[in-house]
Amino acid sequence: MNQKIMKGLGLAAVALFLVGCNEINFSGLLNVTEPITFAGQDRVNVVVNPGQFNTKASIGKSGSKKVIKLEIANANPATKVEISFDKNINIGQTFTLTASQIGQNFDVNGTMDTAVERSPEYSRSEFCTYQMPQTVCRSGRTAADAVVAEALTAEVSKLAAVTPQLSAPEASNPSPVDTKGPQFNGPVPYAPTCHTQWVTMNGYKYVRYYVETTTRDIKSDFVQAGRALGSYSGRSVEQRNVYTYEGQCR
Repeated sequence: MNQKIMKGLGLAAVALFLVGCNEINFSGLLNVTEPITFAGQDRVNVVVNPGQFNTKASIGKSGSKKVIKLEIANANPATKVEISFDKNINIGQTFTLTASQIGQNFDVNGTMDTAVERSPEYSRSEFCTYQMPQTVCRSGRTAADAVVAEALTAEVSKLAAVTPQLSAPEASNPSPVDTKGPQFNGPVPYAPTCHTQWVTMNGYKYVRYYVETTTRDIKSDFVQAGRALGSYSGRSVEQRNVYTYEGQCR
């Protein structure tokens, strides 16, 4: 059975949300009883006539402003409206946005109830990635070295073709070559250079978690000179996994 751990958070929950960059998205119904004129950008007004319309709404931030967006299914394509106001104005459990604050010819009065529930704890294996060190070596012989060696080989071949072959004099008292002399103590030519690089590997990890479900119910009225022009009712449901344990990825 789900455990309800918070209810009616209102101001605290929404204020916390508006500090971040996420949006709260609602699905609901707009009931218009008298024509509502929304002041749009560039002084272009949008009029919504009486009726009931499925409407998506969102509350978020854009720069220094908070923004309420409405997508009203009163036409095809849907009518889109934006209402912006100062970021320091809070939308809490009860709220009032005045006409002067939102740049409209009506006020918006409303309530928002927030409930957070958590599920029992679950466990499973999840796909993950991890970094593994790997030694990579490269030959010390550069491309320039290869070009020079190839050119020398070509020159030697030319000389061998035009130089008469002379018989090597017979050595009367041959002596062994000193292979332990200093000529063999120098650095190895073209010694490889090695370094460590990190490679991304795929794996799995054992986790334990619970599902946190946040439900928000919003109700608002559009009021002009004490007269209700319409109302909106919507619900937002968001879920996220909250991890209580994460094992090693391997």
